[in-house]
Amino acid sequence: MKKNLDFHPYTVSFIALTLIYILSGTGIHGDDYRVIIDMNANNVWSPYSLGVDKLNSMIFNLPTYYGFWWAYYIFGLEYQFAYDIVKIVSHGLAIYMVYKFAKDYLPNDRALLASIVFIFYPLHDSTTYWYMTLPYIFVPAILLYAHHLVRRNAIWPASPLLFIGSIALYASPPYVFGLASIFAFEKKFKKAIIFIIPGIFYLAFYFFIKLNYPDVDGRMDSNLTIAVYLKTIIIQFISFIEASIGPSYWLKVIFSVNSMSLLSIIVTTVLASFFLTKVRIFFQKHTPSKPLFYGLVCIIIFSFALYSLTGRYSHSPFNLGNRTTVYGSLLIAFLLATFLPANKKSVIFLLIIFLMPSFGLSDHWKSWNVHQKIIIKNIKNNQELKKIEFDSTLIVIRNIYSKLGPFAHIEFFSMPWNVNAIFQDNVKTKNVVALTPNVVIKDGYIINSKFGSKYSLKGKLYVYDSERDQVRDISFKDVPELIKQQPGVLRHWVQLFKDTWIQDILILLSPRLSYLFV
Repeated sequence: MKKNLDFHPYTVSFIALTLIYILSGTGIHGDDYRVIIDMNANNVWSPYSLGVDKLNSMIFNLPTYYGFWWAYYIFGLEYQFAYDIVKIVSHGLAIYMVYKFAKDYLPNDRALLASIVFIFYPLHDSTTYWYMTLPYIFVPAILLYAHHLVRRNAIWPASPLLFIGSIALYASPPYVFGLASIFAFEKKFKKAIIFIIPGIFYLAFYFFIKLNYPDVDGRMDSNLTIAVYLKTIIIQFISFIEASIGPSYWLKVIFSVNSMSLLSIIVTTVLASFFLTKVRIFFQKHTPSKPLFYGLVCIIIFSFALYSLTGRYSHSPFNLGNRTTVYGSLLIAFLLATFLPANKKSVIFLLIIFLMPSFGLSDHWKSWNVHQKIIIKNIKNNQELKKIEFDSTLIVIRNIYSKLGPFAHIEFFSMPWNVNAIFQDNVKTKNVVALTPNVVIKDGYIINSKFGSKYSLKGKLYVYDSERDQVRDISFKDVPELIKQQPGVLRHWVQLFKDTWIQDILILLSPRLSYLFV
């Protein structure tokens, strides 16, 4: 009998060590900083003391809130290693749950491969390293495991997992309805109904809240028309294909591999050598499941339908918004695990498109986490910042995003609320603005056209160079030139086609994407 990669102690130990290596030191990012500051002013039980209209979109994500956000309140900014521990544990559990689902359709070794590729696929690295978006992987894993239990007729153990997974995240419905469709394609209609009921409950709850509290969640575009909706679905489809197999993914592979540390190069070389010598042991033959792939395609289609309601999200492997690519990554993972032949070419292919980019992205997030800590420490210790008057305006330059090659990747000072959270205890003024590509000057104000925030230029003005840790004063007439001096931000390669027919088509399909060409 051939050996395989089942969950025996050696496999578990190997996975655990890999998780520790990849995730340790990746830290916190983006909105994590804002939420930590907010938690200091409240407590982990504060949602119970707020009304529905004050909870905003959090009312649709309470299981996620209590499943992960407690860490913000307990660990704060001081114990960042603890966030990495939660990442390691949650990813370990997710690997196991997805593996159990995959075993219903694949041999053990291919099932484990599908699980690991789905969870760490480089398309959606934000779900791996950004603490706030861990549920984008963990919740699907719960639903996949619930599907496995329902298939095995373990209805009662599956029920709480299915219910929690269905209501945990506004991004859950595509998984619920897509996974239910697998049962339907298999003509197991009773199980399909069991699986779909919590999803229907969640949708009913969502629309009940929206009808009675219209301002609670701003994700659904109130001005949406059928024509706009259909155009947005087209953008969803095109951007998914481009991000998955087009130039964006291969550019990300190149620049992720370029970010690898010497240690990661050694580790991936050892791993590749091991699998090259053992490849014949793994990848047993099997019969592909058509209902499985029909269902995985349905998940993607349902995700298009969901995100087209917002008009906000298109698919891109860059930036923290790449969490939306997680739906397509599930299909890609199972395609690779199902159809890759058992030969050395397959190992080399996986090394290039998956293993090396994954380790390179880990190194990128670790490096950027260290850099962020240095900047925040500089801000805290800079005495010139503390002297700035409360009625003045502080303009922050540099460190808007991390750079993955030429591409802007991890948001830092790009979000006004993040800037406020980082500076609020270190300067007297509340008027702190970062010079992002979206800022314009109008009527004596700096206006962030993307988020609608504005900052007065009528009082004293200061510039903080976050790279050099230097403060200097500046006059109003010098601000336009300062804006012009800021380097451009490349968020997607289509920006290289500014003022061409490509720009015209993109904006015709989605006017929101005009920000790329500012």
